[in-house]
Amino acid sequence: MRGSPPHRIFRAVTRTARLLLLAIGFGIVVLLVWRAGVQMVADMLARVGWGFAAVAVTYAMQLAIRATALWRSILSGGVRYADVLRIRISGEAVEKLTLTGPFLAEPAKGWLLTRRGLAAADAFAAVATEYLLYTVASSWLAAIALSLLLVRGSLPTTLRPAAVVVLVLTIAFIGAFTFAATTGIGLIVPIVRALGVVAGTSRAERAAEAIEPVERVLITFLHAHPARLAQVFAMEAAAQMLLMLEIWIVIAALGLPRRWTDPIVVEGGVKFVDIAFSFVPGQVGVSEGTFALLFSAIGLPSAAGLTLALVRRIRALLVAAAGLAAFAWVGDDE
Repeated sequence: MRGSPPHRIFRAVTRTARLLLLAIGFGIVVLLVWRAGVQMVADMLARVGWGFAAVAVTYAMQLAIRATALWRSILSGGVRYADVLRIRISGEAVEKLTLTGPFLAEPAKGWLLTRRGLAAADAFAAVATEYLLYTVASSWLAAIALSLLLVRGSLPTTLRPAAVVVLVLTIAFIGAFTFAATTGIGLIVPIVRALGVVAGTSRAERAAEAIEPVERVLITFLHAHPARLAQVFAMEAAAQMLLMLEIWIVIAALGLPRRWTDPIVVEGGVKFVDIAFSFVPGQVGVSEGTFALLFSAIGLPSAAGLTLALVRRIRALLVAAAGLAAFAWVGDDE
């Protein structure tokens, strides 16, 4: 039962663990700023200046493109783009302000779509489709970035084995996606049922039955609508390019030397953080440390990477604030 002692204990332990991780993350951010030099980081943030407005506009464009991708992922139609855009921004608010990442934000988008009249299977399948194709585009970028880092020998020796493992897993994920798209065979439900050996057969079967309608719609989209699949994937690729443009804008605003491959390496190199450290609220501390490391790897000051991470956090909070208004708007239109 929901209010049973084991459930309450689990929730309490989870909440405590998240708060502890968040505290550690903030401690890491403070340490990174102190090591880089508080004055240096403050000066770099000041040097970004009007570049911050360009970053905010670029990120707004990225969200609009991802909203379009989500809109085109709805096979049944019937939802206005304006509503989907508000839902997309609302999801950003849930993700950034609750520090839960996609674990709460993606289901929230599905729930909001059902409030616009979509069947639950169609709504959650559209959200899953958009997120899957975004992840595939991210995986391609991550594979390119990690390959460049390994070929150049830019990573510390201790990190190279981990980078190779991440690269292999990334390629495997892309292969699994390609298999599902070309054959029309779903992989999620069979995997969930196979986990019954560990989680219990009846529990795994219930989970599989809940997932199956959503995966059926998702696989139909991937296998039976190749033109729309290509269109949505192109949008997700464009969204990745806008994130790389953010990096270029910040590097240029700081007056640092730059190569066209730098945004690819930085944005692609940071992708695995969102997945590997998704249990850390907001990736606080992890994201800042990764950006600092990647900037050092491309021969730029680690303080500049830290500055970029802070700029992104500020613009994300501004979008989250707009998302709160969008969330209320979606509800008011009921």
